[in-house]
Formats: sequence, C-alpha cells, structure tokens
Amino acid sequence: MRRVEDKIRRLSVQLLAAEEDEELRPMMVELREALHQHIERLRARFAGYPILVERRLRNEIPPPVITAPQDAANKNRPTSTGLKTSASEGLP
Repeated sequence: MRRVEDKIRRLSVQLLAAEEDEELRPMMVELREALHQHIERLRARFAGYPILVERRLRNEIPPPVITAPQDAANKNRPTSTGLKTSASEGLP
C-alpha cells in the first residue's frame, strides 16, 4: 500500500510543478489510476472491518436487514387506496 501512496505523492508534486499542458494529461491519467487503485484497496481492506458489528452486538442492536429497493417500496405502499368503488360496494 505504501508504494501506491508514494506514487500518488510523487505524481501530485509533478502535476503542481508542470508548466506545459501537454505534460499534465498523462500525469493526470496516471494519478487518477493510482487513486482508483488506492481507493479500491482501502474498500477491500475495510469491507470486513469488525468494529461496527462488535459495537452493535455489544449494545444489543441487531444488524440491519437489507432488502431490495423494490421490496422496500412495496412494503410501504398501501394495499388499497381506501376509496370505495361500485365494485367494492356491491353495485353493478
């Protein structure tokens, strides 16, 4: 991980020191790729970070139940509109 951070620092310094626009584009592409790589590594590293689970369990808070967005929308939707129609009143 340290090498990627060093690369990000080096590219940042080079970008600030660059005087020509032609120099900037390749360095910006390389910096963007290094930042992306660093972020992905951090995400992977902290994906299983146990501190939140432990704190919830210690405070006896159950972990959240994750539902699909469509299920959540249907859960909160009323089953009927509450309006009476001729069919529901038994009228023809």
